[in-house]
Amino acid sequence: MFPLVTAFTITATVTVLLVPFSLLVNFMPLQRLLLFLVGTTGGPAPRFTPAEASSRTASVLKYLAFRTPLPGDGFYSSTEIAHMVDVQRIFQAVYLTAIASCLLTLLLGVFLRRRQMDRKRAARTVGVTVLSLIALLGTASATVGFDAIFIAFHQLAFTNDFWLLPADSGLIRLFPEQYFMSYFFIALGTSAALAIALIVLSRREHTRSL
Repeated sequence: MFPLVTAFTITATVTVLLVPFSLLVNFMPLQRLLLFLVGTTGGPAPRFTPAEASSRTASVLKYLAFRTPLPGDGFYSSTEIAHMVDVQRIFQAVYLTAIASCLLTLLLGVFLRRRQMDRKRAARTVGVTVLSLIALLGTASATVGFDAIFIAFHQLAFTNDFWLLPADSGLIRLFPEQYFMSYFFIALGTSAALAIALIVLSRREHTRSL
């Protein structure tokens, strides 16, 4: 019984963390807002028009999700293209993990219900686990700074230095570091909101059952 609850907790935690990330990154209204806020299309000196930035962002997202080839118009250098191949592998792994964890969570939830196990307590555990992980990341970001975490992630995730792109490269001008920081805060904030909802709902249902 306990392995089943543990498995549910793990898969549900992964789901709450990865599904918002996977869905929001492909939500173009959010992408357009972020591109405006970080100066890609907004501010006193925008680097792209909204139409061009949206088009190029959409092509990148299709490349990462569906492996649709990037435009061969010379916008990206050979180093950027090589880097995007590595990024695509990471995104594909994230998407597949998100889908698998979501399906497993639903399946394990059915098993918990059939065995009349305490799903509410398991859901509450998931919420607390997710909030703890987010708090840990937030503490690390506040302590060492997002820049250090961003660099450390690239050093761990990539086996080459293709990610060390010049400031005038197409990718950096389109997606500056502030873009990634803003997006990750939004994605983690969404995961935190879902975790809080799990905790609140599980407590309400437990109170009603008393």
